[in-house]
Amino acid sequence: MEKQKKIKRNISEKRLVNVLRNYLRRNNYTKCQVRHYEKRIDLVMVCSDSGELCAIEAKTENWKRAIEQAVVNLAVAERSYIAIYSNFAHRVSLEELDKNGIGLISVGTKWGDVKLIKEADSSPFVNLLMNERLKQKLLLEGTK
Repeated sequence: MEKQKKIKRNISEKRLVNVLRNYLRRNNYTKCQVRHYEKRIDLVMVCSDSGELCAIEAKTENWKRAIEQAVVNLAVAERSYIAIYSNFAHRVSLEELDKNGIGLISVGTKWGDVKLIKEADSSPFVNLLMNERLKQKLLLEGTK
């Protein structure tokens, strides 16, 4: 009898964010744990190509909670994503993402192990003042 491949579950959200940030910051401005009202966004990025602000919520498995957080981020970011550990990304409901305009990124444990599965829609709810303040903060810090 063939042994079943065990799914590694001891990956942390912090590790996912680090892998994702290292991958994204080559061409974009990024910052982790950005304060947004009473919460923190796991990763915020200003895209160097488009100038858009993107917010990313990372979870190892709990994609439903990640979507809840990503919806709140639509108030400040032009695009909002969830990043899920690659072993569990296939479980995410693409219908739920479509309903909310949220994008999906699969993240593994090694550098470069990042895959965009679904592009986020542009947010119709973005507060332009808050958006611009956050962009300027990232750009002034020069965080790559």
